[in-house]
Amino acid sequence: MTKSTEKSAPSAATTAGMILPAGIPGSRLVRQVYGSAPLVWRWVFTLLLVALLISPMLPLIYQAFIDRPLYESGGLGTFGNFTRLFADPGFQGACVNTFWFAVIGTAISTSVGFVAALLLERLDLPARKTLKILFLAPIFVSALILALSWSMLYGPSGYADILLRTTTGLSLPNLNTLGGMALLSGVSSAPVSYMLFASALANIPSTLEDAARAAGASPLRATMSIVVPLIRPSMLYCIMLNFVLNIDQLAVPLIIGGPARVQVLSTYLYDNGIAVKADYGLVSAAAVVMLVMIQLFVIGQKYALGDLRRYTTVGGKTLKRGLIPVGRAGWLISGLVLLYIVITTLIPSLFLILRSFTSFITPLVPITSVLTLDNFKLVLSYDAYVRSIYNTIIVAVGGGFGATILTFIGIVVAYRSPASVRRVVEMASFIPRAIPGIVVGIGIFYAAVILPGGSMLNGTLAILMIAFTIRYFPTGFAMLGPSMLQIDQDMERAMRVAGGGEARSIVAVVLPLLKSALIGCFLLYFVSFFKEYAAASFLFGPNTAVIGTTMLQLDMMGNLGPVAALSVITLFLTLPIAIFVYARD
Repeated sequence: MTKSTEKSAPSAATTAGMILPAGIPGSRLVRQVYGSAPLVWRWVFTLLLVALLISPMLPLIYQAFIDRPLYESGGLGTFGNFTRLFADPGFQGACVNTFWFAVIGTAISTSVGFVAALLLERLDLPARKTLKILFLAPIFVSALILALSWSMLYGPSGYADILLRTTTGLSLPNLNTLGGMALLSGVSSAPVSYMLFASALANIPSTLEDAARAAGASPLRATMSIVVPLIRPSMLYCIMLNFVLNIDQLAVPLIIGGPARVQVLSTYLYDNGIAVKADYGLVSAAAVVMLVMIQLFVIGQKYALGDLRRYTTVGGKTLKRGLIPVGRAGWLISGLVLLYIVITTLIPSLFLILRSFTSFITPLVPITSVLTLDNFKLVLSYDAYVRSIYNTIIVAVGGGFGATILTFIGIVVAYRSPASVRRVVEMASFIPRAIPGIVVGIGIFYAAVILPGGSMLNGTLAILMIAFTIRYFPTGFAMLGPSMLQIDQDMERAMRVAGGGEARSIVAVVLPLLKSALIGCFLLYFVSFFKEYAAASFLFGPNTAVIGTTMLQLDMMGNLGPVAALSVITLFLTLPIAIFVYARD
């Protein structure tokens, strides 16, 4: 007797190992179309991202090759802008100064950030959490304000210089030099380097160093032979990012180098394109030159990294690392770190706060005789200044959150896609760093005028969020990139083998592992958006001014007291976020 069996209708068509949704025939053509859908969506996102990131550059490139401003009709093609640029002795000298300024500043910021990350993220030091907060303080203050505080404190005829000369007859080294500019720029960028290295160090399991020390290696040798090679992507990202940040630096060269006539490329562009006359052709030509420089850096980084799989350290059995006990030596290390913080950050910050409560300040006049609240009264008595504070908070929170989501998607698309997609995303991600922030603002303004419907964005907070996102997207990409490279794809494959889709594997595996890096990325976007002023200079309207543009206007009028008051307000608005994020493990 034969036993009959019934086969239930399948809910999905299974062909060639691929499970298709119910109702889809299992033909070869359909399988190919369905299987290629994820790649198609990756390319769609990539092309949209490229269009967004190059939107400021297209009008500028066009402007660089025409003989009149973009908004004027009848423009003719010409190479005259480049001819004038390369023939200008001022441009040649500015390029040389920019190179050494960037090299010295990058060396300082990278080395200081790396050493600080090793000490504060690896060692069990007394007051480690507090030291981390204090070390990150420079990123909570605009470079404009930091340069002003250093100039008023450590510069020639500054408070500390006058105090030292009146008490000892000695004077501080001249801050208004190329070396002084590079020192301040390196100190201000060191927290960014720290955040990059801290994210990478968090994903290196302690078992690797433990094995090296068990084999007889000293802690220093274990660090140099295990940690340094594994964070090579972060190191190269950091060097490239800091080099570009120094090239793009405007506030420090303008305030510190300006009195000594030490001109770099950013101040050359400012003097020729913004401050003196609106020579947009010259500015655009210089921006194209900077774009070529940055792309050369990206290509060099690609070949320096080689096979990305060599840096994978996070696997399915990775254990969370612990802190290394150092005993009494920890007090000495903490003391040295605190000394660095006191000299570079704490004293200038306290001096800045004190300056906000005085009409002027000098050691030759008692502090009690110049104390006043007029600086805060001036800031808080004008609706436009108060509105700029609210606008800044909205742009920083909303824009920072949106930029973090965009960066996360970009990282996933770049490093979970074929090499062709990854190359396009990586190359495009650093394009915005090729031009100064104020030129980004001009480019976005031109793009809004040219594109259909773009005029609706003019004078709104949305255009500020778009401009800030484009400007700082390379920074966020550099923050998340190294951490993404260290996540082994075997865990995602295991999730898909267990029945989860690709999106499910990203949410369940990648997102939790990148939690620390994502928080750091949002914090970086938040403070960057909060203190940005260059890109907003050509984009804000009567009701959309931000703190940065307000400070710039007050500084141009010589109102250093209200500028200090606004910087104190900025510090108190951003410091709680740092405490919330970094004061807990």
